[in-house]
Amino acid sequence: MQVSLIELARAREVVGSVLEELQLDAWLFEVEPREGQWEIRVECAVAGGWESCRLSAEKDYLLRGADDAVVHEVLVDSWGEALSACLRKS
Repeated sequence: MQVSLIELARAREVVGSVLEELQLDAWLFEVEPREGQWEIRVECAVAGGWESCRLSAEKDYLLRGADDAVVHEVLVDSWGEALSACLRKS
């Protein structure tokens, strides 16, 4: 599987944007290209420490998430549920 630096940078931009919109208190993430579903590893602040969570998304969703409002909202909704234990900004 060939992934360009531009694709990876765009995917990271979308993930960062979604995490910002979720207003998590503190977080780190990595995007791992895979066949089909790409893996997003998120570490976020929770009461008493940090929690790791693995998310996934189709490559096309990640690449379209910056320009397509519907795709962006799908990511926000699904990841918001998966990251519900994370602390949010006041």
